[in-house]
Amino acid sequence: MHSTHVRRSPVRRLAGGLTLLAGMALAALPVPAAAGEFAQVDLLGFSRSGSHFAFEEYGVQDGSGFPYSNIYVIDVGDDSWVPGTPLRRLDEVDDSQPLDFAEELARTRAANREAARVVLDQTGIAGAGETVAHNPATERSSDPHLMLASVIPDVPSMGETVTLALEERPVPDPDTCPSGFGDIRGMKLTLSFEGKTRILADDTQIPKSRGCPLRYRIERFVIHTPTFPGPTYFAVLVLMERIGFEGPDGRFLAITGRL
Repeated sequence: MHSTHVRRSPVRRLAGGLTLLAGMALAALPVPAAAGEFAQVDLLGFSRSGSHFAFEEYGVQDGSGFPYSNIYVIDVGDDSWVPGTPLRRLDEVDDSQPLDFAEELARTRAANREAARVVLDQTGIAGAGETVAHNPATERSSDPHLMLASVIPDVPSMGETVTLALEERPVPDPDTCPSGFGDIRGMKLTLSFEGKTRILADDTQIPKSRGCPLRYRIERFVIHTPTFPGPTYFAVLVLMERIGFEGPDGRFLAITGRL
């Protein structure tokens, strides 16, 4: 997972997201002055029963250069954060001396995983699940607002297709958002499956936890079927671009439910 070798949860085929090594390589490339910063994501997966889902977003904050880790644990039944979460950690570092930012980030992530251990154990997060569709921000040839996925990973040509569609829409600007960066936007997210379409999210205003969002993309679709035949649980990860200190920052939202 990173240079201190904190153990990754045993997520079967959930190895989506950029590795820390890849992130370091990208950080070494020249970037514009107003670059912003996009979080990386590590899926901690579902509980074996499908009742809960968890993921971590992490990176080095633009502007401050401080490493951060945010761990989200979601009750799938009502698509809400488990009490006491998210667990957010931002560690100040002294950059007056040479720093190994990979090591600093590794320490921050390890400390936050330790802080989250109790809630992850209580909710039974076990790394269960399958990533069946993935559209990262680096993908330029696909539609960021549309995703079609098979729900039978072992035989993807069989079964019904899930269609996810996202619509961006202007919403009233929160008083805390600066002007001059573009419209503050909400989203409407729908899921169509077996002839039925339902609304997963439909913003009329922006929750404070999102900051000042400018754009959204459907980043991945994760499913878990605890028993067959039986219900399938899902998580949709949406990548949100919001106003940051030096440019747009990328952060993740998860919408969960049952097919």
